[in-house]
Amino acid sequence: MEISAQVDTGVSELDELKEFINQTQNIREWKRCKSVILRKTWVSYKEISQLIEVSYSFINRANNLYKNQGLSGLKVKYKGSKSYLSEAQKNQVKAWLLESPAQRNISELERHIMEQYDVVFKSLESYYSLLKESRLTWQKANKENTRKDPEAIKKRTEELVEILEDLKPEIEAGTLVVYALDECHVQGDDVCSYLWADSKDREFIAINNERDRQTYYGALNLINHQFIASPYGTGNGQNTVKFLESIQTLHNQEDCPPKILLIWDGASYHRGEEMKKILTLHNQEKERKDWLIICERFPTYAPEENPVEGIWLQVKNFIRRFHYRCKSFAAVNKLVELFFKYQLFDFPNLKKYNAFVKLI
Repeated sequence: MEISAQVDTGVSELDELKEFINQTQNIREWKRCKSVILRKTWVSYKEISQLIEVSYSFINRANNLYKNQGLSGLKVKYKGSKSYLSEAQKNQVKAWLLESPAQRNISELERHIMEQYDVVFKSLESYYSLLKESRLTWQKANKENTRKDPEAIKKRTEELVEILEDLKPEIEAGTLVVYALDECHVQGDDVCSYLWADSKDREFIAINNERDRQTYYGALNLINHQFIASPYGTGNGQNTVKFLESIQTLHNQEDCPPKILLIWDGASYHRGEEMKKILTLHNQEKERKDWLIICERFPTYAPEENPVEGIWLQVKNFIRRFHYRCKSFAAVNKLVELFFKYQLFDFPNLKKYNAFVKLI
């Protein structure tokens, strides 16, 4: 008889809980009740947390409230008409925000305050204020390659510094020129960016084909600041050799053509068969100190170490400023070529690039 009474009581509680959960329109009350029901049916904390997106502490608190106060304990006491967070609690929330990067958004903040302090703000502005007071801003995240190795970058940068230091006498004598190289791929949709427009109507920029694409090879002379840029169909070994030959032609017009030092990234076509052939042709049977063409690599996965990247950024900002003139992709390319022809860029500050500080 005693066992039967316990079973009857359990069934009665579940019916009571199910009736409550069907009637409530408050999300907090629903989640509290649902967590109690699931625990009574022996669902694990982990499964409950995943099913209704609440923390273990929320589940535990809800079950304790029901155990001590019954259904009244599951009901929300505050309606959110004002903030019920004390200054101490606000400071705790701010500390939580700074310690939990993954939770820095409105929905996670709302859930945290609801679970920890049993408070729901009536206006979203209250949540925005907490984020602002925590010195957090809404921003576009930067991409970072997970294979990036700071120690390897530092080591390679130090190696470049040593190489340039050893070659400094030749550089100062004008018998060696140093170029930083890179490629840029201008696309049809590169003209799109933030712009001033009517607040009521979104501005549209006409693009015939966003997949239109033009590759540019660029070489920045780190000594005289001259920038050489040439368009090619794509980035490959054949076009890399052509661009290198165009640099050589430029210097072959001088009385004593200097040796050339190229510093670029580790793209496969920078070290493919075509490049090996031309390097063998110019450097064969010579000691390294007498090589006519020397190739060195920037640190791996560190485009920020290449000053040419700064020029590509400037050219893309340039075409975005004149988006209204870009009626076709041909017009985009004309603007890019105009940018290069008249050198309409600010020369990168080499003090910002660790490898070239001593070169200045």
